[in-house]
Amino acid sequence: MTNKIVTLNHLKDIRKKCNENNKKIVLVHGVFDVIHLGHIGHFTEAKKNGEILVVSLTLDKFVNKGFNKPYFKIDQRTKFLSHIDLIDYITISQSKSSVEVIKNLRPDFYCKGKDYIPSSGDKAGNLSAEKKALKKFGGKLVFTQGQQFSSTKILNENFHEFKIVNNKINTLFKDDIEKNKIMEEFYSTIKYFKNKKILVIGEVIIDTYISSSPIGTPSKESILSVNFENKKSYLGGTVPVVKNISQLNNNLTFVSIFKEKSLKNKVSKYLGSDVKLKFFHQKNFKEIYKNRFINDANKSKFFEYYEFNNIEYENKSLNKYLDNNLNKFDKVIICDFGHGLFNKRLIDKLIKKSKFLCANIQTNSGNRGFNLFTKYPRLDFLSLDEPEVRLGLSDKKLEINKIIDSKKLKNYKNIVITRGVEGLIVKNFIGSKKKYIKFPALNTKVVDTLGAGDAVYSFTSSLIKANSDARLIAIVGSIAGALKTNILGHSKWVSLRELERTLEAILK
Repeated sequence: MTNKIVTLNHLKDIRKKCNENNKKIVLVHGVFDVIHLGHIGHFTEAKKNGEILVVSLTLDKFVNKGFNKPYFKIDQRTKFLSHIDLIDYITISQSKSSVEVIKNLRPDFYCKGKDYIPSSGDKAGNLSAEKKALKKFGGKLVFTQGQQFSSTKILNENFHEFKIVNNKINTLFKDDIEKNKIMEEFYSTIKYFKNKKILVIGEVIIDTYISSSPIGTPSKESILSVNFENKKSYLGGTVPVVKNISQLNNNLTFVSIFKEKSLKNKVSKYLGSDVKLKFFHQKNFKEIYKNRFINDANKSKFFEYYEFNNIEYENKSLNKYLDNNLNKFDKVIICDFGHGLFNKRLIDKLIKKSKFLCANIQTNSGNRGFNLFTKYPRLDFLSLDEPEVRLGLSDKKLEINKIIDSKKLKNYKNIVITRGVEGLIVKNFIGSKKKYIKFPALNTKVVDTLGAGDAVYSFTSSLIKANSDARLIAIVGSIAGALKTNILGHSKWVSLRELERTLEAILK
């Protein structure tokens, strides 16, 4: 069946041959991840318009249907379709739409399902360009009318990786009406947040990944020898949090301290003009570098070393700016990596003057045991991982349900605790009704955990407000964390669009 699979260049030959034999060509295009009866009906109805049916497939990297999609890779999808007798030829589109396929094939008919009739059905946003190309070459757009099925729904209900989450969704929402309402809340909350005046304050960290391959151990020493391959540096710390939030907000200010102007310029260039930078020079500051040696083959980490002062800083200009401006911001989002920016004076100021205060207080090897969330006696939103909570409460063994219900957490109005492979747990209040929501981890095939908690915090701190639905915060947080674990270091940020599509897919 492999002779059915053709390249874009061969499409012109197919067009020429069909012209010579007076045959009409029908094109269908899509992902076709899990083939079902709806697809077979679509192919059958489409082919009634002509003699030759060509199926064009979307490459994996252009599929935007949510996390872990497509389930089957391009070679698997292509091979499966080649065994369907209805299909005469299969090609792979080398772009996110089928425009280039249409240009090369010049089909007489281009068939889409009836869900594309309303403009809202075109989730990928490609149909307009495809119609324009089709019209140019004299083709006709046809909508098939067969019964609709959902590959996403089939995956959610029948495939183990998705079934755990689907079962949880079914316990949280009694019907599709409730699911639709939570989607409406998601979009209304994004709209609400879009023009709010937001301040993010935190340290900038340069994360360097030194890719190496293990050689072995020297004969006379108990150390690991590695062969250097390459290294890449990324802007980390608070910068990825700001980058994520900037997708949701048009009125964002980022406050930090710096010593070298070159770093400030690099951050400014990376974040773009939409983010206002208020960086204050600190003479005795040393830029924070975290260097990690990683195995080039599987991306696991060998070793890391820090370059930093690890002392507390006092910056008069920063304090003056906050004194004059804190009460002007609708929400203040703190990223406390425990490397000296947040001293007691600054924390007291933030607590006293912020309208709505969010904080992520991290424990790492540079501050372990000394940067506890308890240094903030009150917060509107607190985001931590489970070990950080346990350190702050000095409790290693207490069940997580009892941890989150601890009286010592009563001054933290909303809480997200991330738990790695165990997912996360959310505590917040809807009016006077207390809510605790556990949500499972979405990704078991982790590339890198660096920044996963920051991704959770970025989106949950943006969406959280006085009357937030804990279900929405839990699901969005889980999605953000899962998406980030598929990214090596800070080579990319978590896409709001991908988060949206994953949320839609999970709720199907």
